[in-house]
Amino acid sequence: MRTGPCPACGSYQRPAPPQPLAAALSLTRTLTPRELAVFQLLGFGYDNRSIARELKISERTVKRYVTAILTKLELRSRLQAGLSALILSWSAAADAQWPEGLMDSALTAGDDVPAHDRGGDHDL
Repeated sequence: MRTGPCPACGSYQRPAPPQPLAAALSLTRTLTPRELAVFQLLGFGYDNRSIARELKISERTVKRYVTAILTKLELRSRLQAGLSALILSWSAAADAQWPEGLMDSALTAGDDVPAHDRGGDHDL
């Protein structure tokens, strides 16, 4: 977050989020808890395999969740969903909208590393 004025306009206010993001913010309430978990992991840049390992579900199930997320949030791509999740997690406006304790049970401290980077079984 900036501490000084905007270099473009001199304003100290945060700019409004782009339209697709603003719409996605209000629509996040339509996601199920599991879809929210997948959505947040998309924001961390996880691929389907890593999401599946992290949440202990199949890759096919992850694909279904990603499709549901894109449909519910009216987004066009996985990249848009990931960027929206990342921006929403950083946004002060999202604090009021984002369900409290979203990933308390799914993630613990230090779990921002994809599953394939932690060791264990490797399929590469």
